[in-house]
Amino acid sequence: MITRFAFVLAASLAFVGCAPVPQAPIADPPLASGLGRVYFYRTTFSIGSDSGLLGNVAKPVLMLDGRPVAEASPGSVFFCDVAPGRHQVTVRANQAYSLTITSVPNQANYVKLDWGVVGLTGQSHVSEASAAVGGQEIEGRPRIAATCPQAGG
Repeated sequence: MITRFAFVLAASLAFVGCAPVPQAPIADPPLASGLGRVYFYRTTFSIGSDSGLLGNVAKPVLMLDGRPVAEASPGSVFFCDVAPGRHQVTVRANQAYSLTITSVPNQANYVKLDWGVVGLTGQSHVSEASAAVGGQEIEGRPRIAATCPQAGG
């Protein structure tokens, strides 16, 4: 029992040592008039599959309107500018989780991805956060590149 505890403690400390180095926040480019912006972000650090706590870190693929945008790695933040209206967000790993959002001109939507440990908390894997919550949760976090569908196309 003590050996198992020591192993878990050592493994946990090893992951702490691998934490990303904080980067200076960058300003997002201005939003083109008439478009909406959708921020996607992942807050949970998971070890294992999309529902497990052991194994490799899951990086589910996020799709917007049926097109792959980026891998949702732990701590990632990325965004796409979109035409106003309804958009389908799908996250694919062992199974697909979907959410429909409605974009409004000159405003932002925030799609929160909780992956890996959510089975323990009962939360959804994909949910829309309010502007206040989403804005706070992505504040100061570096952005990763995304391959966005062309707005209006």
